[in-house]
Amino acid sequence: MAKTNLIAALDIGSGKVTAVAAAYDAETNSLRVVAGKSVPCRGLKKGMVSDIREASSSITEAINYIEEKAEQDINALYVALRGDHLESFTNHGTYNISRANKEITSEDIEQAISNARSVPIKIDNEIISVVPQGFSIDRKGGITNPEGMDGSLLEVDVHITTGLSSCVNNLMKAITRPGFRVDGKFYGLVCLAECVLSPEEKESYCLIIDLGGETISVGIWAEGALIFAKDFPFGCDVFTRDIINALHTPKASATEIKERYGVAYPAYLEEETTIEVPSMDGKNSSEIKKSYLLDIIQPRAEELFETIRESIEKAGFGDFLKEGYAVLTGGGSLMPGIEAQCCQTLGLKEAHKATVQRDIIDAEEKYFDPMYTTALSLAAYAARREMIAEEHGGDLASRSPILKFFNMLKNSNIFGG
Repeated sequence: MAKTNLIAALDIGSGKVTAVAAAYDAETNSLRVVAGKSVPCRGLKKGMVSDIREASSSITEAINYIEEKAEQDINALYVALRGDHLESFTNHGTYNISRANKEITSEDIEQAISNARSVPIKIDNEIISVVPQGFSIDRKGGITNPEGMDGSLLEVDVHITTGLSSCVNNLMKAITRPGFRVDGKFYGLVCLAECVLSPEEKESYCLIIDLGGETISVGIWAEGALIFAKDFPFGCDVFTRDIINALHTPKASATEIKERYGVAYPAYLEEETTIEVPSMDGKNSSEIKKSYLLDIIQPRAEELFETIRESIEKAGFGDFLKEGYAVLTGGGSLMPGIEAQCCQTLGLKEAHKATVQRDIIDAEEKYFDPMYTTALSLAAYAARREMIAEEHGGDLASRSPILKFFNMLKNSNIFGG
């Protein structure tokens, strides 16, 4: 295999580590996935480290596997963070251009963004990422790249994600302990939204819900910007636990029953048949009707979406639910009827499943499984920095304004990492 600049994306998920290795393919003008691996990890709970040795072991296994499959070492390693210790909010920054020459430079943009990120945060927290959402010049908005324009007052809106320093540091230690270097860390939901939502969805009012096993991440996109984001300390594993408790069956059996027969909304109960349920000791079995399984799952699904609705309304975005729609991703999105239950509980008109857009990723079909969605999104998100740095290297002045702006963001480290 020809040697390329190989990017590794590491998703620290719900009790597992998922890694993909990808490289830019000039012939197809896309990001080509060359290897991927998902490793169960008892040292991770809800996206946070519970046992640093176990976590390091699983991370090492995943990265070593993708390097062996790619037949080369990775050039850069990026990490997607999640967990309810993360907090996300927007802030506004301004910068007055007082000199006679009013042409806005990359330094002016960087100063405006720096002012926007100068906001008080909790003493035990740190900034994970700062993502510019849009600019204004002399109170006139709708500007994506102000460099080269004239103006006296430059303003920027940014989306800031912070995290508990101890949680972030423990995760970084788990990765660097085996000798790996982290080149950047990002809020997983930001990567997902960038790569799962279509351009049209980003410009409209769109709710993205990542239904993981131990965590659920929720974000609202409006007019091309992420205006709300929140991680919840629970996920779709609650369905499995409820089945275990109600049917007194082992976890493996409960998981199989959920995945084979589970539905989250009555209209998706195709026929009333019986399901064999192994006993806890595995020596006996009993039978239940599919409708009884629905009675276990639907109330919990309704409760999950109700909690999401309450958080959105508390944050002041309740009116969004009246005119927006939802895009569901993650393993939990595979359950039949989950979109219908989402619509009913949140009061939305529409909800549909989605995965990484295939026009930006060249990969085998298996990598479009929901378990890889965040890792794929992270790879695509991070690769933009790598591709621009590689393809447009050299004198900054020779680059286009947008590339200069991108490079400024990369060098100023506002994306975190």
